[in-house]
Amino acid sequence: MATQEIGIPLDLSKGTYNNTIFSNGKLQLIELTKSDDGTSIYSPEGYWISETIRIADKIAQFKYVAKSITGTGLYKIYTQSSNDGFSWSEWNETLTDGSINTQVGYYARVKIFLFATSTVVPFTVDSFDTPGKYNNQFVNSTSGVLELKKSYATPYAIDATWAGSGKIMSALVPKTTYKKVDKLIYTEKS
Repeated sequence: MATQEIGIPLDLSKGTYNNTIFSNGKLQLIELTKSDDGTSIYSPEGYWISETIRIADKIAQFKYVAKSITGTGLYKIYTQSSNDGFSWSEWNETLTDGSINTQVGYYARVKIFLFATSTVVPFTVDSFDTPGKYNNQFVNSTSGVLELKKSYATPYAIDATWAGSGKIMSALVPKTTYKKVDKLIYTEKS
């Protein structure tokens, strides 16, 4: 006579989701965005908790959590039990063979933690296509690249009392404003 283990089915389309979704018949981490080459970027981790499962007289059947895994992420499966549906045991991780490491009660819940694996993907934060988008007193982005400002315009006062050739101009430059001054250039405004 052949024997067959009958498991208690888990409905992944119902339960509590945290950074996870049930899509195309699979539990998966939510997609946050796509990289420059179209690779999906997922939440780093998330979990799903089943609805309360009534074990009742099927205690002998609740021995293993069967799993069918696709993708490159990591996972951990936890179970907890209750005799009354209100007081629950601590979450216990299932063993490597899928066997349940929780004392069986009248009710049970399953928690599945999902972890994304790290992969290097190209991701552009900003391509600086909008000229001047980040311009401020220290940064310049007018030419399509982000750069620190190196040239500052300071209004000079022309000394009108000077009678010699050329012009004398003066401006107050606070010592704490610049670490180094390479050159001073005067340009007349028209």
